[in-house]
Amino acid sequence: MELDDRDMITDALQMQKQLIDSYMLAERESANSHLRETLHGYHEEEENLHTKIFHSMHQRDWYKTPVAGQQAIESAIISWEQKLVRQPELKA
Repeated sequence: MELDDRDMITDALQMQKQLIDSYMLAERESANSHLRETLHGYHEEEENLHTKIFHSMHQRDWYKTPVAGQQAIESAIISWEQKLVRQPELKA
């Protein structure tokens, strides 16, 4: 089976998502501040590459993103406001 450009870039995007999640978890659970800073740098690099791949796919119409309607936006706002009331520690 031969992979076309769309298959390869889709695979690359999936790999970036996994790398970002892995670096984020390792960074969060690192007890060593120097290691945490190093992992944070790697995490940022992977996020930047993810953004480039995502935009490349989106421009080619290979990655569709749904447009949120006003009702969905308002529902999300209400949901977060309710969470903040129940869990005030989430406020920055």
